[in-house]
Amino acid sequence: MSKAFKLSVIAASLLAAAPIANAYEAGDFIGRAGAATVDPDSSSSNLRTSLPGLEVVDGAQVSVDKDTQLGLTLTYMMTDQIGLGVLAATPFKHDIKGDGAALSGTGKLAETKHLPPTVTVQFFPMPSGSKFQPYAGLGVNYTNFFEEKTTQTLTDTLDGAAQAVLGTPAGTVDRTDIKLDDSFGLAGELGFDYLITDNLGVNATVWWIDIDTDADIGVYAADGSKITTGKLDVEIDPWVYMVGLTYKF
Repeated sequence: MSKAFKLSVIAASLLAAAPIANAYEAGDFIGRAGAATVDPDSSSSNLRTSLPGLEVVDGAQVSVDKDTQLGLTLTYMMTDQIGLGVLAATPFKHDIKGDGAALSGTGKLAETKHLPPTVTVQFFPMPSGSKFQPYAGLGVNYTNFFEEKTTQTLTDTLDGAAQAVLGTPAGTVDRTDIKLDDSFGLAGELGFDYLITDNLGVNATVWWIDIDTDADIGVYAADGSKITTGKLDVEIDPWVYMVGLTYKF
């Protein structure tokens, strides 16, 4: 038996006996951080009020623009292939703009911030030793809206509508405010991790989140009395994209 053959047999035996390093296994925590963009696929109902002649304002709709913030996710591996994932982020800020035939082109009417904590059960189909780990998840989202504000543009637009339809004097509408209801909805995700070292890797993930909210717009006169409350049903339903780094604990 040649020396080279003996060495190759010994090397093969050592490799066979060596433990296989698991990329992911039960009990691991996988943290991810990166740039997360919330890109709404938004639409809304027509504006409704309690004022005669303005019960439904045809074409008075809104849309919601996108924003990018720091995204953070954490997965706990319950088994080698099933994980529990949590999505968090720094607060997203969105402009609410006029849309539809009546409000398109009016610009920014309001703004809001929101936090979208999302919990998903994730499935990792690859063997635990694979450095490439695609995954899919399904779960629920809770979206909390806060720091909602309207603009003078909205106040002026509603004052103009009241003048045109109801014949009120200019300046009847003195100020406005807005409140968005929090939302519960389904969420789905697709993503992958690729480990460059035993612990550090790269990640890309996309979510679709069902976010629907009711917007109540308070309309006030100069003396502080409420003239009416405008209502809109808003479907935000964003795609959320995140690219960043992965670290396995």
